[in-house]
Amino acid sequence: MQGKYPAKAIAQALDISERATRMRADRESWPFEEEPCRGGKRRLYQALALPEDVRTALIAIEATNLPATATADTSLTENQRRKALAKADLVRLYTETLSKAANKGRARDEFIAAYAAGVWPAIKATLGDISWKSLERWKTAMRRTGSALALADTRGGVRVEPVVTERHAQILLALARHPNKPCLSEVCRMAREAFKPAGLADCAEITLYRYLRKWMTHNYGEWVYARQGKKAWNDECCPYIERDYSKIHVGDILVADGHALNFEILDPETGKGARMELVLWFDMASNFPLGWEILPTENTQAIASALRRACLRLGKFPKVAYLDNGRAFRSKFFNGVDLTQGGLGGVFQELGIEPLFAWPYHGQSKTIERFFKTFGELERWIPSYVGTSIESKPPRLMRGEKLHRKVYETSGGRPLTLEEAHTAIATWFDAYAERPQRGHLKGRTPGEAFAAGVGPGLSEGDLLKLRLCMLSKAVRQIEQNGVKIFGRYYRHPFLHSLRHPVLVRYDDQDRRTVLVYDQSGKNLICEATPAPNPHPAARILGTEEDQTVLAQEIAYKKALENQVTSNARNFLNSVVLPETQSRMRLVAAGKTETPALPGPKAPDVKSIEAAKAAVVAKREAAPAYTPPAQMATIVTELDRYEYLFTLAVRDGVALREADADWMARYEQTEEYAACARGRFERLRTVYKRRRLTANGGDA
Repeated sequence: MQGKYPAKAIAQALDISERATRMRADRESWPFEEEPCRGGKRRLYQALALPEDVRTALIAIEATNLPATATADTSLTENQRRKALAKADLVRLYTETLSKAANKGRARDEFIAAYAAGVWPAIKATLGDISWKSLERWKTAMRRTGSALALADTRGGVRVEPVVTERHAQILLALARHPNKPCLSEVCRMAREAFKPAGLADCAEITLYRYLRKWMTHNYGEWVYARQGKKAWNDECCPYIERDYSKIHVGDILVADGHALNFEILDPETGKGARMELVLWFDMASNFPLGWEILPTENTQAIASALRRACLRLGKFPKVAYLDNGRAFRSKFFNGVDLTQGGLGGVFQELGIEPLFAWPYHGQSKTIERFFKTFGELERWIPSYVGTSIESKPPRLMRGEKLHRKVYETSGGRPLTLEEAHTAIATWFDAYAERPQRGHLKGRTPGEAFAAGVGPGLSEGDLLKLRLCMLSKAVRQIEQNGVKIFGRYYRHPFLHSLRHPVLVRYDDQDRRTVLVYDQSGKNLICEATPAPNPHPAARILGTEEDQTVLAQEIAYKKALENQVTSNARNFLNSVVLPETQSRMRLVAAGKTETPALPGPKAPDVKSIEAAKAAVVAKREAAPAYTPPAQMATIVTELDRYEYLFTLAVRDGVALREADADWMARYEQTEEYAACARGRFERLRTVYKRRRLTANGGDA
């Protein structure tokens, strides 16, 4: 209701004449004020001082003729306006009902009952259930303001003048976008304290909180980047590229990455449980796990060993190696930057594989990252599981959980050995390969997809290339017992007389032999084997096996001694003695008086012939030579060739046909050409010269 009404407006509301309205006003003494108008003055009656029936009639007439809009309520939504007008209609009906009733209390209850029964269905559908107290409150609001739009429910609506101004927002967002990621409740509290010195009006914490939540939804990328950094923005906000896997085949792209295992493994060197690193090569086309390696840390040797096994299982070399951007994968061991300058290319260049490095901090670009999440299924079922974070670690690792630790110990819980870890991982990989998958496999299993494109297998040349490229390397000095690596000596008869640095190639998993090259890494010297450690008192305290090992060691030393003695004797007879005799003759010829020397004795021809006949008879009566397969000192093919060479060339023993054929075949191999041809050709010349000397210079 408006504050003041003229007699004409009241007459229209009461549906009587204006003259009758003035007469009643004079009779009942309605308070009024006069205001000037055209032709004189007119009376304006106070709305609050009018009788009840007059006020009710005025409210009813105003509710019927409410304006569609109001200047003060331009911010109302259509839904708010519709509900406000529905309330005004209901208030008008309510007022008319009460004005005609003798007992207003009973009429009020009957009106509410009729409303609840659906007498006015359109209004009820808009407003829902109400009480007579709400109607009285709405009637009072209309009487006070004179507008039906004052009944609009503005809770949560848009304000004409926002409470959080632009200056408020600057302070609030500066605190909220802090890299330490403070809680929003803390941000709101700190912002309210900052508003006071800035001369800004205070705001409720819930208002600031709602503003932040709304701002976050409209600026989520900026919010994440400011509070969590670039990687979080890339993982949560930046669109990712979807690949078309139908354009690649099995073996085209192998993805490699390292994963810190979430369970403990016994370290062979320390004997303590530790989390080790799993390096895995994963086929992108089939989602099939290929070669893997487990080591305490991720390094280039682990990656190389895993790649070697992946190539063996794949049956061919991959075309592309999709690698992580980590330090180990970026090593010069693979990209060949420094190795090329030394005459060797990188591993990938040698094998014809094109390396492709992932973007830094883009884990979604490597499909193997998703596989490692699935791999967590195995980790969680291993007794020595330690969790992926502090929040997920098992209770036995938490402080005060004595019962859980006791249960773990009594149930046999312990770290796995390296062999057990390999077995568990291989078993789980086989089970994973038999699971149908969605995505680009379209219901097929990784095993089925992999079997459709597996290679025919690596050739002998590929295997040799793979072995040379993937073996670990170390520079060692040749010592008296050979080369020392892994804390033990590796020896070969060729090494006992050498004392220079060599390049040693070895397999981290197979340490039965090592390959010894010259410093350039091109020429193979020998394949060395570990030197055994005999029992200190093998004949007395040792077993039969210990005694056999001791006998072999003694035979090895004797063989080296005989070789050195024979070489020295040959050199003495063929070089030293002739040179000495020549020098002595020259000295004797230069003297003025030649001392009388006893003449040489005449050779005893009969004794010499008898000795020769005895030697021939003894040789003919002696048994045939021992086959190489029965010689304990012969370990490698080079040892076998040297043994047969000594028999055939030095001693003139007729070889068996099989051994002679084998020597001819071995002389055609790369190993013989690389590390043995020169030495044996020189020995062949020495033995030939010896025979010429023994035969008196006759050819």
